[in-house]
Amino acid sequence: MSEPVRIRDDDYEAISAAQEVLGLSFPEVLHLSLNTDVLSGSPAQNARRAIQYYYTYIVEEYDDVHEVPVEDLTFDGADQAKAGLTVGAEKHERRRANAE
Repeated sequence: MSEPVRIRDDDYEAISAAQEVLGLSFPEVLHLSLNTDVLSGSPAQNARRAIQYYYTYIVEEYDDVHEVPVEDLTFDGADQAKAGLTVGAEKHERRRANAE
């Protein structure tokens, strides 16, 4: 059973900004926002990081996050973005700490 949800204008704009980068539906980005900090700070930048981390650390298709062509990639579901923002971010921090 579904019920209507009210979203503040600021949150709507943040979800829309992340949605544009991620290529996910509005409900999927809303679900993602409940489980991650994708809407904190700059939602579009966080969405780009999710893609970079996912394709670098989860899929291991790229060696460096700066090589990931963010504009050309999207996700099939919110779980991929969640993996990028959680597991991928942890791996990124570990790699960065080891480099220092």
